[in-house]
Amino acid sequence: MNGPGGGAVILPVDPGDPAAEAAAFDAATIQAAPRTYPPGPAAEAVTAMVAVLRGATQPVFIAGRGARGRAGRPSARAELERLADACGALLATSAVAKGLFRGNPWNLDVSGGFASPLAAELITGADLVIGWGCSLNMWTMRHGKLIGTGATLIQVDDDATALGAYRPVHLGVVGDVAETARAVAGALAGSEGGDGGGEPRSVRHKNGDYGGYRSPALRERIAREVRWRDVPFTDDSDGQRIDPRTLSIALDDLLPAERTVAVDSGNFMGYPSMYLSVPDESGFCFTQAFQSIGLGLASAIGAAVARPDRLTVAALGDGGALMGVSELETVVRLGIPMVVVVYDDEAYGAEVHHFGPDGDPLDTVRFPPTDIAAIGRGFGFEGVTVRSAGDLGPVRDWLAGPRERPLLIDAKVTSSRGSWWLEEAFRGH
Repeated sequence: MNGPGGGAVILPVDPGDPAAEAAAFDAATIQAAPRTYPPGPAAEAVTAMVAVLRGATQPVFIAGRGARGRAGRPSARAELERLADACGALLATSAVAKGLFRGNPWNLDVSGGFASPLAAELITGADLVIGWGCSLNMWTMRHGKLIGTGATLIQVDDDATALGAYRPVHLGVVGDVAETARAVAGALAGSEGGDGGGEPRSVRHKNGDYGGYRSPALRERIAREVRWRDVPFTDDSDGQRIDPRTLSIALDDLLPAERTVAVDSGNFMGYPSMYLSVPDESGFCFTQAFQSIGLGLASAIGAAVARPDRLTVAALGDGGALMGVSELETVVRLGIPMVVVVYDDEAYGAEVHHFGPDGDPLDTVRFPPTDIAAIGRGFGFEGVTVRSAGDLGPVRDWLAGPRERPLLIDAKVTSSRGSWWLEEAFRGH
């Protein structure tokens, strides 16, 4: 674990005989791997899911990592949307699949601690929640608070050991997400007298209505309220420090739509995660593993190399940025025209807001003021210090071109209290 109080576990590794290893991997001896296909669900599982869907009036689908495209395969978006249209389900994702349903009018964005008030309200109000390649863990379900009383939980995963690993489910289905959604939609169409071509009709629910949770009024409300940037807030900017919400909204408006956002860990991370939009699930790189910090910049470099057609934006806290500061040289050496945004609150913010209220000493988790923009310039970046929205002019100029050097934005952000997602997480302990 990398972070304050963390350590490292070192395991001995036998490097073996390089010559022997080379011989073992002689191209002449390698057999072609057999072609594999995504596993389909058992017929009885499909029948059970159809029965539950037909009885649900307010279903919500939550898609996770298993619904993302991988290894040359497309995502399961089309199959999930088709089934959701048939049963009137609303659509959400875990954090790692953010962007999967971008543009869908029934998209609630991310479930869990990052969920907006409207998204949380609608997920909690569901009478059926289906996790599609999603673990339904404490982060995605807010320690279970997003599961309404009496709600039915179904989990679909191609790994049987994942079913019920974090919370009990009423039905666990082993199967690939896309294959399972396709099979259920087909069975639903047949049970409802579909057109015979596998195209499902909307399910008539027990209340006699079509469309489940969906209504014109709710569609309009989702369009107005589901994004965090549309939730009213009191701007805490004071001229010396900028509110991270104000900063993130302004950057969202400035940055090109075709972007990849890579986010480090820390108190700040909800702001870029929820206020910076991405074009699809491939545009969001969420580097959360054991809540380690300092991995965001390196991950962003990898994303930039993989997708040079998109502008990569690395969103870091100052603690994580200083941990991985040597990677700034990598960005310059590789000539990557990326943006690095540092949410600078002069502290390991999560530790300050977690331990401070209990009276613990904070001297080891607070930093003296640091000119991170100057550090960036020393590595070869364009460096900009931002204390108010009015300081973003150089960012606009850089985006206009020619972007000959990467850009580092040292944003001096307000941090009088923990971010909303952190407060929510702490309430769960």
